[in-house]
Formats: sequence, structure tokens, C-alpha cells
Amino acid sequence: GSSWVSAFLCFIILLTTVGNFLLILLIITQRSLRNTSNYFLVSLFMSDLMVGLVVMPPAMLNQLYGRWVLRGDFCSLWYSFDVMCCSASILNLCVISLDRYLLIISPLKYKLRMTSCRALWLILATWTLAALASFLPIKMGWHELEFEVWSPNVTSRGDEDQCRLVVSLPYALVASCLTFFLPSAAISFTYCRILLAARKQAVQVASLASNVATATTDETAPQVPCVLSQPAAGSESRRFANKHSKKALKASLTLGILLGMFFAAWLPFFVTNVTQAVCGCVPAGFFDVLTWLGYCNSTMNPIIYPLFMRDFKRAMGKYLPCCRRS
Repeated sequence: GSSWVSAFLCFIILLTTVGNFLLILLIITQRSLRNTSNYFLVSLFMSDLMVGLVVMPPAMLNQLYGRWVLRGDFCSLWYSFDVMCCSASILNLCVISLDRYLLIISPLKYKLRMTSCRALWLILATWTLAALASFLPIKMGWHELEFEVWSPNVTSRGDEDQCRLVVSLPYALVASCLTFFLPSAAISFTYCRILLAARKQAVQVASLASNVATATTDETAPQVPCVLSQPAAGSESRRFANKHSKKALKASLTLGILLGMFFAAWLPFFVTNVTQAVCGCVPAGFFDVLTWLGYCNSTMNPIIYPLFMRDFKRAMGKYLPCCRRS
């Protein structure tokens, strides 16, 4: 059984690392992708790449051996990177949703508002908040139960070989709110506003198409028989409206998939993390499964986001024949 588990975890690590690295390389090498909006995607893929390179391999060894096999002083350092990289990934998703929201709501003012300098400052603030929620509390011992002085290498009572982060309730609440619950509320709000804006635009386009068709019918009535002109104009307007209705439906499905994957990956972990801080009644094996489920969000991000972005499809079409279209 351990061989199958190790093979599966190695596949997850390889897919996470290769996928995020290739997309970062694609953005850097393709001029069409080097824009302000994709700065945030580079930051997201970088945090997910660090999850695959720094966080997942020690977690796999910890899972397979059932104990911490690396040097003891690496335990607190690894868990600090774990919290920082996963928090940075979630916060980057929040910033990306905010960027998309500004682009949809006011596309004409977007370039004036979201300059390269402001984008870099937002990315810096994202990583700073992630670092402050991880390295500082763990280094200072603020995460420990009742602020007791424990060994920084061992975070589980009665099991000196384990490297598990057992946190106090105040730290669990504050860190979870800053790195998940508040960003999740912001992501849900912005994506819902984007969805409403897309539907509103679809209705406006359909109404405009209907008015144009009516005007065309009135102008051509003296020259073309009314029986022939009205059905043709009506079918054209319906085709135009259906096209934009399908675009709105596609946008709805896309946002539903993005939100669904994000909450399915991280919501169980953070709810269980707070529950563990309250009662300490969560089995270690179950907690590990939820932790890896959260890690898998870093595996899915480089698959989901480019899958629904036309610029990435065009750039990938230069290298992958399966992405090309006639």
C-alpha cells in the first residue's frame, strides 16, 4: 500500500512542480503574456511552485515513514514555509479576483489604476502578509498552546518523532481569518460581481441586437418585402443574442469551477484546523488527508486558470499541437 501512496504523492509533486514552472516560463518568454494582469499569475504560480518544491517532499516523507526523518531543527522551518506558501497561494487568488473585478467593472480606467508599480506593491504586500502569518508567530512561539515553551522541532505531545503543528485557538482563528476566511469572502464577492456584470452585459447586448434588427427592418421595408426582411433580421438578432448568452453561461461555469475547486480544497482543512484547536479531537490521519487536499489546490491552479484564458491557449498553441485551432 505504501508503494501506491508514494507513487501517487510523487505524481502530485511532479505535476505541481512542472505545471507551475512551465507556466512561469511561458509568461516570461511570450511577449503577449507579459502584462500587468499576469504579474499576479506569476506570483500565484511561484507560490504554488514553492509548495511543490519545498512543502510537499518533506510532507511526503513524513507521511510515508510516519515520523520526521530530516534534521530536527528543520521541522519548524518547514512548517513556516508550509504556512507561508499556502497562505501566499490563497492571497494571490484573492488579488487575482480583485484584478479581474477592476478589469470588468471599469476596463477604460484599468490601465490608469493598475499600473506595474501598484501591481508589484500588491504582490509584495501579499507575500509580506503571508510571511507575517507564518514565520513570525512560529518563530516567537505564539502558535503554541497556552504559550508554553516547547521544543521548536516537536509540535506534538508524547510523540518525539512527529512534526505536527499543534496551534492554539487564538492563533488558529487569527491566521485562518487573515489567510482564508477574509480572502474567501473577497473572492466570492468579486466573482459574484463579475458574474452579474457578465449577465448584465449579455442582456444589454441582446437588447441592442434586437433594436438594431428592428431598425434594419424599418430601413429595408420600402425596398424588400416585409415578409422576407423581418424573419432574416430576427434570426440574425437571435443568433447574436444567443452567442452572447452562451458567453455569459460559459463565464458562469468558469467562475463556478474556480470557486468550487478553491473551496473544496481549502475549506475542509481550515474548518478542521479550528476544530482541532478547540477540542484536539481530529485524528492525525484524517488531518493529513485534508492537508494534502489543500496542497492539491496548488496542483490544480496551473491547470484551471490557463484552461479558461484565451491568451494562454494561443501561447501554448505554439508549442502544443493539441492547443492549436484552425
